[in-house]
Amino acid sequence: MEYAKPVIILSACLDGDPVRYNREILHNDFVEKLKNFVVFKKVCPEVSIGLGVPRNPIKIYFSGDTYRLYQSKTETDVTERMKEFSKTFLENLEEVDGFLLKGKSPSCGYSGTKIYRDKNAKDILKRGSGLFAMAVKERFPDIPCEDELRLNNDELRHHFFTRIFALAQMRDLKKNIRSISRLIEFHSRYKYLLMLYNQSKLIQLGRIVAGYKKGNLLSTVSDYSKIFYAAFSKKPGTRRHINVINHIYGYFSHRLNTAEKKHFLSLVKKYSEDKIQYEVLLEILRNLALHFDTQYLFSQVYFNPYPEQLNA
Repeated sequence: MEYAKPVIILSACLDGDPVRYNREILHNDFVEKLKNFVVFKKVCPEVSIGLGVPRNPIKIYFSGDTYRLYQSKTETDVTERMKEFSKTFLENLEEVDGFLLKGKSPSCGYSGTKIYRDKNAKDILKRGSGLFAMAVKERFPDIPCEDELRLNNDELRHHFFTRIFALAQMRDLKKNIRSISRLIEFHSRYKYLLMLYNQSKLIQLGRIVAGYKKGNLLSTVSDYSKIFYAAFSKKPGTRRHINVINHIYGYFSHRLNTAEKKHFLSLVKKYSEDKIQYEVLLEILRNLALHFDTQYLFSQVYFNPYPEQLNA
């Protein structure tokens, strides 16, 4: 399968750029791994608003009903500068399929950022997002946004990779589509991945494809893409995986003997009890599709939602 390259907005420090407040040079394994498969566009919001390198650190605190950024050493409030930069930068993005930002940063942190009670930054009120990351979430609620620390979690990493490549494929389709047959083929390939993430959205998307009227290709694709983007917002749980696995298993169950059926269903039960990974079941289904030459299943994105090299 060929994959369109996702366009990812990356915190520049994660790619070794010397933009950290203390000149620290960072190297991230996920960033290195992704370089061959995505297009990175780097940004450092703090440097972009005029803070130098090295610089006195800034902290985020909550005042009244507003989050503010403050550099205590110089007694400088940089809130409005950061908000204005974030607004301008995000409004001018022509293409974006995801954000990979620096964890715990007062500007870029997706989660885990220390938010203080006041500008003196002595007492932590809670943990949350940095100011730039807040603007990202508000401007692009359906675009994947993560930090490098959360991507240490296997499930979150799989969810992030799945989403950015799905959105890149959708963007590529919108750019290059010439006939409704291309959208029909796209929808068919994404059937089980959409079933996994949001079955009601799958039904809505099917109705859009079925309701196509000649001459309305671009508007049909536009309507389709809006729902498609929203479909992938929530990470699916075990029960949704089992639902899809059982649907695919239905292609083969009548061809298996009693012992084979019992063995497969016992593995499904083990997966439901968190004793094995769902990849075990996927590999069995792949082998069954090959054995019984089930061509329709070979094209399903569910089996390979992103390049397999990213699992290494």
